[in-house]
Amino acid sequence: MTYRFSNQISALMTVAGLLTSTGAWAKGTAAAPVTATTTPAARKAVATSSDPRKFIEELYQHLNELSKKTADLTALHKVIGDDLETVVDFAEMARLTLPGKWDTLVDAQKTEFTGLLTKMVRNTYVKRWKPGNPVEIQYGKVATPAGDKADVATTITVNKTSAEVLYKLHQSGGHWLVWDIVVDDASQVQTYRSSFKKVLEREGWDGLIKRMKKAADKKAA
Repeated sequence: MTYRFSNQISALMTVAGLLTSTGAWAKGTAAAPVTATTTPAARKAVATSSDPRKFIEELYQHLNELSKKTADLTALHKVIGDDLETVVDFAEMARLTLPGKWDTLVDAQKTEFTGLLTKMVRNTYVKRWKPGNPVEIQYGKVATPAGDKADVATTITVNKTSAEVLYKLHQSGGHWLVWDIVVDDASQVQTYRSSFKKVLEREGWDGLIKRMKKAADKKAA
């Protein structure tokens, strides 16, 4: 049986909340763990945005500007993918998708899992960006359940298709980072958690990693 990482949600975890589809896990070869990189433009946006809504606003302005000025598709995907890794807390996302399992893993397993999850999200996200095709965003309420946490409600429109997208943020190292996105009431972290659990129950840890490597190796088109 082939499992899908998301069978409830049409949007993979993306910092811009673009509508995407996870699809079936693709065939491919093993992918090496990903090391997050930092681009000056994205880091500047994070560092200067003490307000959570402003953080999202500056991020969108930055990504839309990249879309407008970068004519080459491959180059656009590369720079947006790099920026994504500076504003999403993939370590926290990885931990939350494996409740009860995470604390039993050794450091090498945590590193590999986080790297593969990062690459899966990155590859699926960047392919939805095209040169000269900016994203429209409208803002709703901003909730602050705790001083270091915030939820920013938005409506995202891509190619005349809209979705209600809630960004769940927390502060880490003095910066806002995205740790989950809720699209039309469906949490990406919870969706991954359910999907990973099913694979772990049927195929174990090695089976999960094998499937993640195949998905991570699928290149953005």
